This record gives sequence, C-alpha cells and structure tokens, in this order.
Amino acid sequence: MKFSGYLLLLVLFSICSIFSQNLNKSVVSLPLNNERLKNKYEIMNLPILHITEDRLITLLTSKELTVLNFPNTNDLIIGEYIPGDKFFIVSSKSDVDMSIMLPGEEIVFKDVNSVLVRNLSISEVDAIQLRLSVTEINFSSSFKNVRNILRPELVTTTDSLISQVTSTVNVDTVRYFIQSLQDFQTRFLFANTRDAVALWIKNQFLQMGFTDVVLDSFQYQGTWQKNVIATLPGIYEPEVFNIVGGHHDSYSSGDPLVFAPGADDNASGTAAVLEIARVIKANNYQPESTIKFITFAAEEYGLWGSKDYAEKALLEGMNIKIMINHDMISHTYYPANQSEIDINRYSGFDYLRDLAFYCIENYSVLTPSNGGVNSSGSDSHSFWQRGFPSVYFEETNFSPFYHSPADTIGNYNMEYCAEVIKSSCATLLMNIVMPTKIENYNLIDVGTGNSLLLMWSPNQSPDFESYKIYLGTQSGVYDSVYTTTDTLFTVNNLTEGNLYYVGVSVLDQDGFESLIVERSAIPLELPLSPTEFSAKPLWHQVELSWQSNNEYDFYGYNIYRSVDENQLGEKLNQIIYQDTIYVDNTASNGIYYYYTVKAVDSLLNESIDNTTLRSRVVSLDQGILIVDETADGDGSLMNPTDQEVDDYYDDLLSNFENQQYDLIEENEISLADLGAFSTIIWHRNSVQNFNLVYESKESIKQYLDFGGNFIFTGYRPARAFENAFGDPVVFGDGLFIFEYLKIDSAYFRMAALFNSALSLSNGYSSIFVDSSKTTPSDSYHLKYIESILANSEAENIFSFESYFDSSSSQGSLKGKPVGVEYIGTDFKTITLSFPLYYMKKEQAESFIQYILLNKFNEVMPVYEDLVEVPSSYNLFQNYPNPFNPSTKIKYTIPEDSFVKLAIYNMLGEEVATIVNATQKAGRYEVNFNASELSSGVYVYRIEAGNFISSKKLILLK
Repeated sequence: MKFSGYLLLLVLFSICSIFSQNLNKSVVSLPLNNERLKNKYEIMNLPILHITEDRLITLLTSKELTVLNFPNTNDLIIGEYIPGDKFFIVSSKSDVDMSIMLPGEEIVFKDVNSVLVRNLSISEVDAIQLRLSVTEINFSSSFKNVRNILRPELVTTTDSLISQVTSTVNVDTVRYFIQSLQDFQTRFLFANTRDAVALWIKNQFLQMGFTDVVLDSFQYQGTWQKNVIATLPGIYEPEVFNIVGGHHDSYSSGDPLVFAPGADDNASGTAAVLEIARVIKANNYQPESTIKFITFAAEEYGLWGSKDYAEKALLEGMNIKIMINHDMISHTYYPANQSEIDINRYSGFDYLRDLAFYCIENYSVLTPSNGGVNSSGSDSHSFWQRGFPSVYFEETNFSPFYHSPADTIGNYNMEYCAEVIKSSCATLLMNIVMPTKIENYNLIDVGTGNSLLLMWSPNQSPDFESYKIYLGTQSGVYDSVYTTTDTLFTVNNLTEGNLYYVGVSVLDQDGFESLIVERSAIPLELPLSPTEFSAKPLWHQVELSWQSNNEYDFYGYNIYRSVDENQLGEKLNQIIYQDTIYVDNTASNGIYYYYTVKAVDSLLNESIDNTTLRSRVVSLDQGILIVDETADGDGSLMNPTDQEVDDYYDDLLSNFENQQYDLIEENEISLADLGAFSTIIWHRNSVQNFNLVYESKESIKQYLDFGGNFIFTGYRPARAFENAFGDPVVFGDGLFIFEYLKIDSAYFRMAALFNSALSLSNGYSSIFVDSSKTTPSDSYHLKYIESILANSEAENIFSFESYFDSSSSQGSLKGKPVGVEYIGTDFKTITLSFPLYYMKKEQAESFIQYILLNKFNEVMPVYEDLVEVPSSYNLFQNYPNPFNPSTKIKYTIPEDSFVKLAIYNMLGEEVATIVNATQKAGRYEVNFNASELSSGVYVYRIEAGNFISSKKLILLK
C-alpha cells in the first residue's frame, strides 16, 4: 500500500525509540510548506523539538537527510546533536528579546515569543525571577501530517442548553473564588500554605456536589505538591475525557514565601475551573463524555503539576478530547464589552482556536483575538507536547502587575473575567456535543493510479449514525461528499499524480457532526521506489538493505548490479525478492559495483526514480591506497601543487602496487573506497580545512575494524581527528584518536619550530626536513607540528627536534614525541604529526618501505626486485585481476627479441594483439583495454625468443 499515513510503516517506526540512532544526528529545521514532504516526515516518525506554522525543528541522521532529497541539506542543519543533550523551550508572557535575556546560552531556534535552547544552564529560580517560563522537551511527540478541521457549517447555531449554562456564570462567585485564594497571602509552591490551598479547592468541589474529588500528589525538590482533580463521569463515553484546567500556585517578587497574592496569576484561572464546575453542577448537566476539572500545582517553576498529570495520562492511554487551559484572564484596560481575549493555539489543533472564537462571539460580549502559537508558558503545553488537543485562554491586555505584590484583586475586572469563563464554558460544552472524531485514520494509494483507500477505527459512540467522506484538491475545501457506515472506503476516478485531500467525520443520531480528520495522498500506478537504501561493504560481500514498501498492490523487489554507473546491469534475483536485506556474495574483489533496488507491484510494474549506490567488497588485497587530503597550491614554497604532491608519493611507493585517491576532489571517502586495500597511507600537507578527515573518521574506523593497516602523516592529528585544541589535550575511552590511533594526549605550541624527527625505536632512522621545501624566514624549519603521546597500548617512535634551545618558544616541544606506532593483532596504525612531503625524500622512502615490509607485511612485486637488465624472460600476473575494463601486464626480456603478446578466448581464438614487434632487453608494462570484449575468462600469451608463457585474466563487466 502507498500510505499517506502508511499504517504498517507507521507501526514499524512507532515501536522504535527515537533514541535508537542518536549517533551522528543533527538538529535541523525542515519546511512545512509541502504535503509530500510532510507525508515523508510522518513516515520517518520525526521527533518534535519545536514546531511553528512553517518550520519543524527535529533530529535527523545524515542518511535520513539524504532520504528527504533536499538540494542543499547544509541549509537545514542548525547544529550537531550529541547524545545526552537536553532541549528547552523558554518563553515569556511579556514582550522581551529572549536572546538578551539569556546571554551565554545556546539558542538553537528563535520563534516570535519563545526560543529553543540546548542544555540550558539557567536555574529555575533565576528563570522565574526573569519572568521566563522554562519547559524541557520530552521527545514523546512525533510529527503527524493529519489535520483536524472545524468547518463553519459543522458548528451548530446558538444552543439553548449552552446558553442556559453559560448565563449562570456569576460575577460575584468569580470574585469570591479569586478573593479567597488571594486571602491565603501566598500560594507559592514552597510556602507552608500549599496543602491548605489544595484542601480549600477540594472542599469547593465537594460543596458543589462532586463526589469524585482527589488530591493527586507528586514530588518536586523534596516537597509534596498536590493537583486537585474533580471528575464528572460521561453518560455515553465515560472513557473519553475533557480537561478544564488552570494552576493554583502563585509567585511574586520580594519574598514569595510571605506574600504572593497572585489574583490574576493565577487565581483567575483557578476561579475559571471552579466556576465552570459550579454552573455545570448547578444546571444538573450530564455530559456525554467525562469532564475532569483540574487545578495544577507548581506551574510557576516549570509546569510540574501538568507535566506529572499529562505524563500519567499518556502512559495510561487516556483518550483526551480537549484540554482547555486558563492562565491570567482578569486584566483589561477597557469595559468588558470593548475588550478582547487571546486564544493561544497549538499546532495540529488549530480547530480548537476556531471553536473558541465561535463560542466567544456567540456566548460572551468579548472579541476573540489570536494569541501565541504553541505557547510553553502555561499548563496546556504539557498536554500538547504529549499529543493531546489543547487550547489556552489568556487576557489580551497583559497585566502590568505580573509576578509582583500588586497582583491583587482590586486591579482587575471581574466582569471581564466572568465573560472569559462563559466563552470557555461554551467551548467545553460545544466540544462535548460534537461526536468524537475518528481515530487511526490512514489514506492509502492502492496502486491503480486512480484510487485511494481510506481506513480508520470504528466509532464506539452509542449514538453513532454514519461517516462522511470529504474529497478535494485543497485542504478544507471539498468538491465531493460521500456517506458510509463502513470503516473502509475507496475513492475512485481520480487523476494520477494529483494531490488529494480526503477528510472523514462522524455523524451522530442527533445530527451533530464531529471534526473532519484530513489526510493527503497522491494516486500512482507505479510502486514507490524503496527508501533508506544502503549498500554496506562486508568481508568479501556487499549487504544491501532498504525500508519495506507498503503499497496495497506491492509484490516484491528486483535487485540489479552493474559495473557501469549509467547502466542497470544484471538482475541478481531469479524470482521476485520478498525481503528487505540482500547479500551479494558473488562480487569480485577490487571492483566497484553499482546497485539498484526496484519495487515491483502485482502487475510486475517496477518503480522509477530509484537510488543507485556504488559499493564493493572488503578484501584487503588490492595493495596500497594513497589518500591525498592536500588542496592544490600554486607551487610556491610551502604551497605545492597537487601534481607535485602526487609525484612525490608515486616516487615513495614506486616499488609497490598503489593507487591514489584525491579526497579534495571526491569530497568524501567510504569503506567501499578503503576496504579493498591492505594499507592506507593518508597524508595532509596543509593547515587548512580539517573537516574532511574529521568527517571521514567513521569510514576509517570501519576499515580498521576489518583489520586494515593505516598510516597518517600530516599536521595536527588531534585537531584533524577530534577537533581538539589545548595545552595539552587529553583523550580517553570512546574517542577515535585514543581507541584506534592509540594517542593518549597532544600538545601544541604555535611558535614551536621543527627540523627533524629523531628515532626513539629500533628499526627506525631519523628523518630530516628538506630545506629546499621550507622557508629561510623559519630557519628552514616547519611550523604547526604538534606533539602526540602514545597510550599504554602503543609506542612513541619519533621525537620533536629543533635547532632552537628547549628554553625558547621555538624549541618548546623539543624532545616530545611526534610519532606513535600500534602494531596489534586487530589492526595496525602509525601516526606522524609531521607531513612526510616536507621531509627528505630518500629518508621518507626508507621509512615507508621499512613499515610496509616489516610492520605491515606488504610484499614488493617480483619485477621490482630485478636488475635494470633482466637476467631471464618473465611474464607476470596482470593487475588488477579481475578487471574492468583495463588491466596492466608486465614482462621482462633479457635480450633484444621479437615479442608477440596477444589475448585469446577460451576457444583459443585470438581476440586482441597487444605487442607484435622487436623490443630491446628490459622491463615492460603494457595496458590492455577490454572495453570491446564481453565478460569472461581469457588467456594472455607471450612469445619472445624461445620463451613462451601464458596466464589467465578475468574480465568482469
């Protein structure tokens, strides 16, 4: 099935912890302006750090970013995520610049009235004194591309029951509640009045006639705090809950333990909870679903009461239909009938703002106004953060007496507060009257190109009548309406490739209609290409893996392999493949292959726009790879050209089979690039751009885990591998430089000058700087050479030498180690903190040859051991073998001879002549290009003088 909400895929993701792949994640800001992208976000189960109307702040691995296929993913990355990082939303009810209020803090993202901060250091006490609200992100919510839509025609006209209940809201009773709470002098969470306050609220509920009233306790900083909860059970849907909330604690400048009257903040919110409960009881209203009236404790220091309750609700699987929050609702500069009330809305539940607006306009004298989005400054945020529908009433004219001893009832308008309570009460009742919306809705592309399949869970309401299906090409704007009583419905006659919005609502027997739950999808005939495709090199095999397709008509996969990037190549599976992991154990050593996986539907249609990945097996048998991390210079002193550096290393390795890899040109290197070679020599001869080697650590680590040999020679390995600075920098368990290069610490002095590496170990000779490559201004020394000290598993092999005395700044590193060797049974590494390119070539060549032969057990090709004039005829094995499409063939002739070198197929037919001429005595190497031949086994044969010899070669395309 091609899901918009893709049922099976969502289940798969939902059972995986969002922390399961924390390594190498980044904090990214994703756009929310494209439905196709938003459907991808949902399938990927992206955690919500923060969300605005147009941006989603989340965590992504580099692989996940690649899956999203943005043109430039670097534009999306805000910063690196380190496991253990904590994120906080910091907001203020007053209009302040957060970046000024939080000097020194790492602000990851800045919104209109809040900021996302990493690892906040400010204390709760300091935050509240700055009038800031701090909420830690709990990672319990993931992005869902589903909308809940309240259309104007779904809202009933003025209802007599709602009018009757809201008309009994009493200004004097509201004043009594606020005055009584103020009379405690303080309701501060650490004050000794907190239990009395909770008990007083409980008694108010009991006097109204509630029988189920509890004090729900939780601990905070060694104290017991108490939420007060009164429950009115629903008569039809008792397991559906409506929360009416506000916090009862207070705070004030000065000494809040003594005096924190909190009339507006938040006796007014508590009064709203109590008054709505009172009028509902007084009118003997029996709700269809359960109402819980809750006053929360410990809000001022971080929403702790609502966090505790919302977390319990999440764990218990409570079906919360609405959470209406009240915080500061009694201040205005105008008469009530000229005043506004702010409605703070939350992403995904904008319909509650619309519902509140309707109720304000129809059941009060107030004017509704848009407040903030996703406000973290009050208890509704705790519910929204855990996925519960939330809305938040707040005064438009913010109180100038906020968090001060002047926050007393005489400064506030009780008529205004009562009108807010009427609006809120109407919102609650209207929400209860509306049938419960559908759950677990998924919209599926059935794969025909013109149909979409809808499925959802059955509505369990006893007065259920039917479902309505809405179809359109714009969100909330529908062209067609259907009715059904089933929970499966297919919409036909659609246009392939168009984006459709499809909503479902519930109708009850009284004619009331629920919210429309809307999703989007595109009908397609061809299956979607597999996602999260990877081609992982393993020992003599390549493992392919991808995410499962879940289209309705999905059948399986075809796996293709090619040696040409521009061709699909051969199909590896004989029958349609059903799994999502395929191991290619027929791949030959040393050959790059291009792999493609195509999804197949029941009509054997294959997906298009598939990803092709290059990979090859780990074999450690293709000789030596020289990785060049030096940028191309202008050829001046200390700024060599790329060709000069390449030629230098060609000369150093002239006695060994080797290949060069230009990391600057390629920009990245993977295990597929490294794993074919028995030894890697990695050099960097400049002090710019340390990012490439730092970003390549994981590939080098994987290579060494297979038992490879690795030499690093270049400037500042501590900075290159760990981005580490300091005097000294000490490393430990878990760091690449400690675990693999076996370096315990590094020491750097900017002024230190280096002219030679003195041997500290038998078998090594000292290596001196080549004065022809250095400048007289530095006395023909090298700068930027750091000291590296071996850990207990390794050995120091060279020390820093300088013409300058150790008491001078230039000689300050004299005698300190600059080379570390680890010759283990698991892998072998040698690290030099100086670049060999600037050392005397003959000494550097001797050093490299000694390591390769005596430490890494490399073998010189036989022909290199021959004298200049060979003593015998020889034909050597071609290299590489197998090959595609070119290989090298080497031979020797001891005297002038007529030479014929030709290629034959297995039938003995000559298919190519490479040499057919008289040649002088010597060593020869010829290149054979087999691009015109098909894959297979061939024989190459030499005839020279009386010498005849043949060998096999393998061409794999």
